[in-house]
Amino acid sequence: MYKRLMPKVFFLGIVLLLMVIFLGYNYVQAEEPVRVMAAASLTEVFTELAQTFTEKTGIIVECNFAGSQALYSQIKLGVNADIFASANIKYMNQLEEAEMVIEPAIFAKNKLIIAVSKASDKIAKIADLTAGDIKIVIADESVPVGGYTIKMLTKENSNPDLGENFKAEFMGNVVSKELDVKSVVNKVYLGEADAGVVYQTDLTPTTKKKVTMLKIADKYNIIASYPIALLKSSQNKKAAQQFIDYIHSDEGINILVKYGFSRPGMDSD
Repeated sequence: MYKRLMPKVFFLGIVLLLMVIFLGYNYVQAEEPVRVMAAASLTEVFTELAQTFTEKTGIIVECNFAGSQALYSQIKLGVNADIFASANIKYMNQLEEAEMVIEPAIFAKNKLIIAVSKASDKIAKIADLTAGDIKIVIADESVPVGGYTIKMLTKENSNPDLGENFKAEFMGNVVSKELDVKSVVNKVYLGEADAGVVYQTDLTPTTKKKVTMLKIADKYNIIASYPIALLKSSQNKKAAQQFIDYIHSDEGINILVKYGFSRPGMDSD
């Protein structure tokens, strides 16, 4: 009898082992975090979006913040990620042309300001940025905010209050070109530059302690559109899509607005 039971016991043991392995695999899969490649200007707002999403769903979200151009390069090289959120349409379009993203969509808008160090008493208006003793920091043109800066300066050349040489004189005062917008903010915050061109959302409660803002007239400003998309290479598409859907939800949009972003389809206020 003992010999007759042995095959059955062995068979049941194998079945139980396979069930444990299968359930354990699914558990690990469920616990896999959603990995987001997000533009540096999204640091504060995506940190909160990730936290609130995790509280609601239990799904962990890990964000990697950097210049959109750097994130784009990492994605092209095959980085392990699920979502790309860019500060411009250019890099998203290139990934879409390469068939590396799924259904990109605009989720927020932003615009430029001049960040001015409170330690500097030289700048009270835009025209002061061309004075000979002013130190300005901007982002490199490969960075979305850097590209927007050049476009804004070109438009300002038609401003009768500034003159057609404004762009050239402004660029003559540029002492550094950074690879992400947070580096621009930090140099102004630390007093290493008198002013810099950043997004309006970069003036957080912390930076406002040492940095003030000069607004750029809407006529000469640039509206930045932020697209987001699921990466085709994602191994966690279901959870990643849930996070994208949350960003597009009323709750997600309200958090974006709280941090100074504008709703899709609207200009920045």
